[in-house]
Amino acid sequence: MNELIEILNQWGTRRVMVLTDTNVAGLYPQYFEALSSAFECRTLVISAGEEAKNLEQLSRIWERMLDFEMDRSDTLILFGGGTICDVGGFAAATFKRGVHVVNCPTTLLAMIDAAVGGKTGINFEHIKNCIGVVRQPDYILPANPAFLCTLADSELRSGFGEMIKYALIAYPELFEQLGGMKTLTAEAIRPEWIEWCVAYKQKVVALDPEDHNERHVLNFGHTFGHALESFYLSEDMPITHGEAVAIGMVFESQLSMQHAGLSEMQFFRIKDLIGWFYDVPEFSDDLLKQLKPFLLQDKKNSGGEINFTLLREIGNATINNFIQIF
Repeated sequence: MNELIEILNQWGTRRVMVLTDTNVAGLYPQYFEALSSAFECRTLVISAGEEAKNLEQLSRIWERMLDFEMDRSDTLILFGGGTICDVGGFAAATFKRGVHVVNCPTTLLAMIDAAVGGKTGINFEHIKNCIGVVRQPDYILPANPAFLCTLADSELRSGFGEMIKYALIAYPELFEQLGGMKTLTAEAIRPEWIEWCVAYKQKVVALDPEDHNERHVLNFGHTFGHALESFYLSEDMPITHGEAVAIGMVFESQLSMQHAGLSEMQFFRIKDLIGWFYDVPEFSDDLLKQLKPFLLQDKKNSGGEINFTLLREIGNATINNFIQIF
């Protein structure tokens, strides 16, 4: 915590607001208590889960920041998982055109994905991440694997879906190691796996911070995944981001056989690994019809065609595959 205090002093911060959710606040109510000896501090607790990524919660965060009289030298600490990183990062990026942001990820999903790279936003009209900006965090606290031991199984499985993605686009050796797992527990997640995922994302973000080209490789599984999330949100039956991405990776691996040369053998290896940990529905015409309005709203689309990241083989992805599927 001393290092963080030193960094905040370098920025000229006087006021610190910690944004967290009901789950994290109940587990770690005093985690940033040491900051109160050096700064004016407040904590804002919002509801947990994807449903909190909305205009109402965003407005509430802005109101509290305004009431606290925060200025651009002050700091918002995002203490939580993907939702906190997304909505909190958007609030920080837009309040007075930007205050300092520190990410302290507490979930596997946030550690390897949401806290890194600066994508922020909220859902709108049931469309996943429809409104947002890219704004890199000023500092990310190192991932603390001890946080994983407090996660619900659903949250651990959510982050594991993103970990499988990194294996498929970049790390064949990680895919082999994940394939040897039979039970998903916090203790089974090796610290080096987290480090590999973070290192790869940081490398790609450095090449393409604004998400115009190279960064699209990180979208494998996300085109269908975001459509699934949006569909289930519209039905008031939300599923976790990582579960949706896991299902999306099976669908997009199937497309990869048709459009990118992925072998049938590797497709079934992918399907078997993901199917061991997740319930994967059949890729049917009826499901595609339900997902169509959400697929057509994907941010990466162009000219009426849907943009997919596909696999040539495990560990070798190809970006910007525009496919007419309707």
